[in-house]
Amino acid sequence: MAKLVHTADLHIRRDEKDYCYAVLAEIIALTRQQKAEFLAISGDLFDSFSEFEALRREVADMLAPLAKEGCHVIYIPGNHEARGATSDLSAFNLEPLRYCARGPFDFFELGGVEFLCVPHSESYGGYRDWKVPTKQHGVVRVALLHALNSAIYIGPDEEADSRTGVIEDDFFGRFAVDYAAMGHVHSGRQHTLGGAVACYPGSPRVWRAHPREAGPRCAVVADLGCSPVVAHPAELLSAGQYREFSLPLGFDGAPPLTAVHRMEAALREQDYARVTLTGVVEDENAAKAAADGLRQRLCSRVRAAEVQLETLVASSLSSNTLARAFLEAIDDLKPADEIGDQYRRWLLARQYGLEAIAERAGKAA
Repeated sequence: MAKLVHTADLHIRRDEKDYCYAVLAEIIALTRQQKAEFLAISGDLFDSFSEFEALRREVADMLAPLAKEGCHVIYIPGNHEARGATSDLSAFNLEPLRYCARGPFDFFELGGVEFLCVPHSESYGGYRDWKVPTKQHGVVRVALLHALNSAIYIGPDEEADSRTGVIEDDFFGRFAVDYAAMGHVHSGRQHTLGGAVACYPGSPRVWRAHPREAGPRCAVVADLGCSPVVAHPAELLSAGQYREFSLPLGFDGAPPLTAVHRMEAALREQDYARVTLTGVVEDENAAKAAADGLRQRLCSRVRAAEVQLETLVASSLSSNTLARAFLEAIDDLKPADEIGDQYRRWLLARQYGLEAIAERAGKAA
């Protein structure tokens, strides 16, 4: 029985086109490697309507060889394609892709698989009245949806300017869905609802500096010949990862080189790094200079880097007897491993201790 590769939320942008196209090329290569009969793209392939207008033909041309080889490429728009739209999305032609933008749904059969395609909407409240055909006996049904679902994801929808609707739990059983190819949530997750395997593959690339972007970026390979459908993630190495680090600054505003080297060793060229510099420093300008220097250093090694300061300025601490005694004592407890949880707890203890001493010194002054 057929295999399907499922992706969503690539958010292609002109200013990151080379990176986005590299990830898309790896998804295409994965589809070929799996000999998949279908590639399902469940919305937010583009980051906005203007990107959709400008780049849709290039992207369709990248995917066209798959279609010529017999793989059906099925794409529904998400809330980002509608962002700033000045034309009806359904008016565009993306051949040879099977582009399903006309609401409330499109239904068709390809290669012995039924597809129920539901483009983005701010509300799916009328789905109980949809005239969806009864599923044929022995046929697998796949639904493409760009939506939230409370049973799969209960966190906030942070896109207040471009919200997407919520699909109710009974949707999947009502329409006899076997595999729900979901889009919108950027972290991968999977749940069984109404007999359907409902899956968010997560964004296949790092779109922004946010904890939801952390971890390996993946597409999902679904074996439609199994009952229930078996779906597993396939990591996309060209995407890199979002990684967060916290480094302490010394009194002089400089980060420890050992910690910097360890952080750099953990990073790859396509990663997006966010570094928080913490601690008590004597000179605010020195800390800012250290942050700028580290940012420049990282930007030459990774795709994107952010460095932020969360420091406390206390110029009197270098001569404070209590501060010197505290640092001597806590440095004796420093873990040898500067990557693990024990080291992070030690950093927090060091930071909180110095902040308390600085506050006490300020009150005494």
